[in-house]
Amino acid sequence: MRHSSRWFLATTVAALLAGTVASSQSTSSITFQSPAQGWNVFASPNPLPFGSTAAIHFNTDRLTQCRGNINGTTPGWTITGYYQFNGGPVQSFWVAGFSSTPNPPAPSIPLNTRGDLAVWFENTSRWGCQAWDSNFGSNYHFTVQ
Repeated sequence: MRHSSRWFLATTVAALLAGTVASSQSTSSITFQSPAQGWNVFASPNPLPFGSTAAIHFNTDRLTQCRGNINGTTPGWTITGYYQFNGGPVQSFWVAGFSSTPNPPAPSIPLNTRGDLAVWFENTSRWGCQAWDSNFGSNYHFTVQ
C-alpha cells in the first residue's frame, strides 16, 4: 500500500505535536527527605520545566513538633506548604494531617511561571503550636525554565 507524501508529512507533524504536548504536561517532583535521609532537598528534573506540575514529596518526619490526635484517631495538626514565584503572591497547599476537605488532592505545585520558585512548610496544631521547615528562614529555591 502506497501513501502520499502529504500523508507522511501529516502523520509526522501529528506525532511531533503529540510529543510536545506530552512533554509540556509531564509531572516533575520536589522531594524533601527525612532527617534520617540527611534532610536532602532536590528537584527532578532540575531545573523544573515550565508548564508541568511538580508533585511534592514531603517526609513528615521533617516537622514533628506540633502533633496530637483528637479522640485518638483524628489528627489535631496540619502541615501546610507555601510557594511563591519571583517574590509574587503566596499560594498554599495541604501536605499532611487534618484537612477540612475530604480526600484532599496530593500536594503539588503548577509550574505556570518561569523564574524563581520559593517553597516552605508550616506545621500547626489546634493547641496553638507552630513550627516551620523553611531552610532556616531562607526558604527552598528552585528554578523553573
